[in-house]
Amino acid sequence: MLSKQYKRVIQLELNEVSNPIIQHLIDEGKMPNFKKLEHSFSYLQTRSEEEYEKIEPWIQWVTAHTGKSHAEHQIFNLGDAHKLKHKQIWEVLSQSNIESGIIGSMNAMRNDTKGGIFFPDPWSIHGDVFPASLKPLWTLISNRVQSHATSKIGVSDIFKGLQSSLKFNVPMSIYFKIANQIVSQKLNPKVKWKLAILFDLFQAELFKNILKRSQFGYYTLFLNAIAHYQHHYWRNYSRSGFNPEIKYDDIRESDDPISYGYEIYDKIVGDIINQVGQDEDTLIIIASGLSQIPYTDKEEQGGMNYYRLKNHKEFAESLGLRENGQFQVFPLMSRDWQIKYDSESSKQTLLTTIGGLKINQEKLFNTREDVDGFVFIETAYTKSVGNDDAIIDQNGKVLNKFNDVFTNIAIKSGHHTGIGNLWLSDNQLSNYEAGKLIELTDLFDLTKQALGV
Repeated sequence: MLSKQYKRVIQLELNEVSNPIIQHLIDEGKMPNFKKLEHSFSYLQTRSEEEYEKIEPWIQWVTAHTGKSHAEHQIFNLGDAHKLKHKQIWEVLSQSNIESGIIGSMNAMRNDTKGGIFFPDPWSIHGDVFPASLKPLWTLISNRVQSHATSKIGVSDIFKGLQSSLKFNVPMSIYFKIANQIVSQKLNPKVKWKLAILFDLFQAELFKNILKRSQFGYYTLFLNAIAHYQHHYWRNYSRSGFNPEIKYDDIRESDDPISYGYEIYDKIVGDIINQVGQDEDTLIIIASGLSQIPYTDKEEQGGMNYYRLKNHKEFAESLGLRENGQFQVFPLMSRDWQIKYDSESSKQTLLTTIGGLKINQEKLFNTREDVDGFVFIETAYTKSVGNDDAIIDQNGKVLNKFNDVFTNIAIKSGHHTGIGNLWLSDNQLSNYEAGKLIELTDLFDLTKQALGV
């Protein structure tokens, strides 16, 4: 498909960005760099899974990185990358002595990749960071993201993260922007939504400096704030189809996180393209993996509410599931978490205890075991909750008031679709038709072809 081979591939993974929004903002003059792509890049669409439960980023990015469909790679949950039996693209390239700089790619493992840099997503259970000097920075970001701003970060953590930032030439301006944001949201919690895009900006600055100082053959940068904003705040971008009586209480009425985030992504893309300059030996790939459309199905019921535990470990311990070797607790994205157990008896205790919890006579959690040793847990209850509604155990005992241990993190407004977007700086593709659908699995072979592997 490509017109030539390249010495370097840069893959910008803009998770779940939606082309209709991009086109709308281009028309409003708000995305000048994406407008330039219309003339200088090829545009394709990617197709992945059709079953909705499989159209998840932690599945689709594994597909993109391995060239295998879900039926082949069988990765279903975030945090399951250690189960993967197929080699990811950076592992394949490493076998040909091509090093990679991986920043934030979702549900990924470094495994036996040689050299390079590996900075996994902040939900990674194994925290497979390389080199070790980047680990304090990853730990700082991971703790903040996984906690959804509920846990405290100590001065020592901040100092170690600052040292790591200095070592990799991350501008102090972005570090101080995050610190200022944390202070601002303590004074006004309704600006807390901006923190997600600041973490993306931080990773982008780290990526740009690694790009500048290294000579790797393959790079990825994964950004996720837009996906978060679309799921949570679509009704503030467009009211069409949404119940006007449903409003968010965690942002200001005039805020539009989606437009704000897309404009920042436009600048990040422009900065990286400008940094590459006229280098004809570099192929730039911009991929969304999947995308979103508005979700309005349950507006008449007050919307679909997503709840997240305020403190997963404290909640597990309140049920008697103490972290003493038998159990380890791992928060994941949104309403999901995992518990690792050490024996069959521990597993049965866990399933009985968690599976038996109810609220308003409905099941509180869904549980499943896709990986030996881990139980994946999802908050199943999505209806509105009153201040006095309580969590009941399998024996009918009242444990906690729901609102004491859970927080409402979203009223769902964006819905996944398996059609993704793909821009390539090679604008002379053979057999190319604008907007043509290709399989997401093809991205793996396209990268190998680009680098002559």
